[in-house]
Amino acid sequence: MSDEPHGDHQASGITRRSLIKTSIAGSLAAPVLFGARAAGASAAFENLKVAPVYFPLDPATFTPQVNLHSKLAVVTGASRGNGRAIGEALSALGVDVIGTSRNPAGVPNPPAFPLLALDVADPASVSGFASVLAAHPLVRRRGAVDILVNNAGRFVFGEIVPLSAANVAFYSAQRDLAVRTLYSGHVMMTNVILPLMPTRGYARIIFTVSIASYYTGATLPGSSGIDTYSAQKAALRVYANNLAAALGEAGSNIRVSTVNPYVMNTALAQHPNPIYTQPVNANGLSDTDQRFNAAVTGVRQLLANGQPPGRVGDTYGQLLRMNDPNPNVAVASTNPALAAQGANALIEPQLLAENRLSAIPLDTV
Repeated sequence: MSDEPHGDHQASGITRRSLIKTSIAGSLAAPVLFGARAAGASAAFENLKVAPVYFPLDPATFTPQVNLHSKLAVVTGASRGNGRAIGEALSALGVDVIGTSRNPAGVPNPPAFPLLALDVADPASVSGFASVLAAHPLVRRRGAVDILVNNAGRFVFGEIVPLSAANVAFYSAQRDLAVRTLYSGHVMMTNVILPLMPTRGYARIIFTVSIASYYTGATLPGSSGIDTYSAQKAALRVYANNLAAALGEAGSNIRVSTVNPYVMNTALAQHPNPIYTQPVNANGLSDTDQRFNAAVTGVRQLLANGQPPGRVGDTYGQLLRMNDPNPNVAVASTNPALAAQGANALIEPQLLAENRLSAIPLDTV
């Protein structure tokens, strides 16, 4: 994939002029963000800028250190989107891939690698998966799982406060489903697979998290409707980083990383894929809540203009071929054609604006 060198960790400074020029069709977020930032930014914070670690690195300069041929990977949520792209990228590098799906039989145009049934939100499904996996011919032949890709996920939409007393039970149950889907299911899956991983030599665990793990949405009115999604992604990144530290302290051979994509062109927000914490119609929209509809429509349009999922696959392919992989990386680019139609200019100023809410804000001193 040809691209401007996006291994450069310097991002251009964000100016008021560049924000004014940013236009994301159908999204209420960009003008709201500009207004919020302009209203309260201080001179000190105007001098700050973000400097993301962008992946995938330029393939012309990337030097693989590990041969992945014949290694075995388990990729959760691999029937479509980022998970499928990861599975296909690893297969192309000679990895034996076993993917998972909540409903393998219902996957249209399934991938070339096998899909096993798994619902990470269902503790019984996760706990029973180890025995199913251990019996698979690829696992029996290899004897271990070299790579675990915790990728499965769903978007979550809904007002942060229940619409009515009658909605509380549904709201609570759906938020609980989101926690199990985006966070606790991955924790359980990790602990189920760890005993199947080799105790010597090469072993990797990588989590597909999100750039949303680095911001709350609190500076963007309307973004509170995705607070559950952002909160669980942040929790997952915290878990992954602390897992890496704990394994390192114990002298483990397992290396842990997180991949944090910016806006990706996937069906994550398309109905009926998301988890909704309030009632929706056959189009995944509300019959009465227009603010909810604007937020959902804006996210869907952002994703429709997002980066191709293959860039997440390429990122995994690079991290897994490093002896000492980065602990956390972002999937994005300085190339305008791959910057998700202005999503960089939406996300990066938001990171700075939210820093002003912190009890321990950054400064230029």
